[in-house]
Amino acid sequence: MAARQSNVHWMDEAGFVVHAGMQAVRKIAAGAIEGYRSLFSADENLRFGYYRDRGIAYTERGHYQKAAELLENALQARPDDLECLFHMGFCCIKLERTADGVGYLELARELEPGSVRISSILGMAYIQSKEFEKAVEMLKAAIKANPGNFNLNYRLGVAYDNLKKFEKAMEAFNRALEIRPNESKVHQSIGFVLEQMGEHTEAVVHFKRAMELSEDRKRK
Repeated sequence: MAARQSNVHWMDEAGFVVHAGMQAVRKIAAGAIEGYRSLFSADENLRFGYYRDRGIAYTERGHYQKAAELLENALQARPDDLECLFHMGFCCIKLERTADGVGYLELARELEPGSVRISSILGMAYIQSKEFEKAVEMLKAAIKANPGNFNLNYRLGVAYDNLKKFEKAMEAFNRALEIRPNESKVHQSIGFVLEQMGEHTEAVVHFKRAMELSEDRKRK
């Protein structure tokens, strides 16, 4: 996927200049005069690293639009950088640019096929884009290597639920519940599946438990 030209905020550009200047000072102090001469003209590695690191930092703080602008800029220089692709995909999902997010995450997974974090987020992205069969395939493969991962099992349950494969959804949700017994959203999801299976009495038990756990969390 080709990254489009992005509008990098002037403060981030100014920050890069300061960052580059500090690197120049360090190189001068070490006697590397040639390094100083090349910093502002040819050192694309320095520029790329700065925008990637700033973009990742913005992502971790939840500033997804700012992060996307910086990461798109970095991807123009290094379109196959794993960290840029992963964080850009995550930002796109959060910004409801689901198709773009799937594209970036698929590229990231090609670079690191066994990554749990990529499989988990890509599985969620497939669910958002209503590609539930793809989500199941992705999540099952990841669970085989990481059976104790809560998010993978829970999202597999969601995917199966949307495919109306309720028994498989129950299996996945119950595995998630074994990992986190006091997770209210799992009890709620199990309740919805049981309702669709006609098990109203059992469903009510899980709905009540979900409400109790939510109330407990509010009081803490």
